[in-house]
Amino acid sequence: MTEHPEVSSTPVAAAAPEDPPHTLGFHRLLDRLERISGVVFILVVLLNFASAAGRYAAGTPILGADEVQVFTMIWLIFVGAAIAAMRRAHLRMDVLTASLSPRWAWWRHLGEALLMLGACALMVGVSADFTYQIYTMEQKSDAAEIPMWLPHLSVVVGFVGMLLCSLLELKTLLAQRLGSSTHA
Repeated sequence: MTEHPEVSSTPVAAAAPEDPPHTLGFHRLLDRLERISGVVFILVVLLNFASAAGRYAAGTPILGADEVQVFTMIWLIFVGAAIAAMRRAHLRMDVLTASLSPRWAWWRHLGEALLMLGACALMVGVSADFTYQIYTMEQKSDAAEIPMWLPHLSVVVGFVGMLLCSLLELKTLLAQRLGSSTHA
């Protein structure tokens, strides 16, 4: 399993060896998704190379290769964003808030989780609606004739992943608060 060091100063971090087995299984799943994404990225690079070689050596590129490359990269970006959110590996600007007391840090973390929850829920709704509109229009890409709802679905999938992550984050924060208040 890939090592994922703690990347945040917040109380919730990546799985540690003492985490419950179901958490470790979840992180193994993320590791597999990362590996699959890496293989898919390599295949996209190879497709790009083959298309360029065909263009310069034979005068004919692979028809639709550019569209496949772009749409695959869009999927990789949104799946990667969800994985990064689940691992808490996304960019953070916590220089000023790193020195907060544990109480204020918890409130800041709660605010982040609520903002993330709201933003992701909004994006899921908007992108799902748009994806459905594209689906009903039966629009296809020009060269590869890929149904255009497929690349748009990546936005929905990515934000659903981030939404689930923020729900889990909120659950963990509230459990921490309830646990600390019962022991106080």
